[in-house]
Amino acid sequence: MSDLTRRRLFAALAGSGLTFSGFALGMARPALAFSEDQPTVKLQTLHDNACGATASHKELVAEVEKTLGDRYSAAEKQAVVAKLSCPVCGCPLGGLF
Repeated sequence: MSDLTRRRLFAALAGSGLTFSGFALGMARPALAFSEDQPTVKLQTLHDNACGATASHKELVAEVEKTLGDRYSAAEKQAVVAKLSCPVCGCPLGGLF
């Protein structure tokens, strides 16, 4: 018996008309193994309490506000802080403004 490779198997299936019907009908779905969702307020609170770095996060936000000083409005400062995350744990700092 000859060696059956994956390529030969797929070529034989395609040649015989036995293709993946879901793809042939256009019903392919995106992979859902990894997805990014916005956390709810309750989930964010639980994460902040579990992280334990909330005090240092507030210090980082205060340092950013001090660095920006009076040259920027509160909305501009908030936009800057919203893009920052903790360099230690990766938590977003946007909710602490």
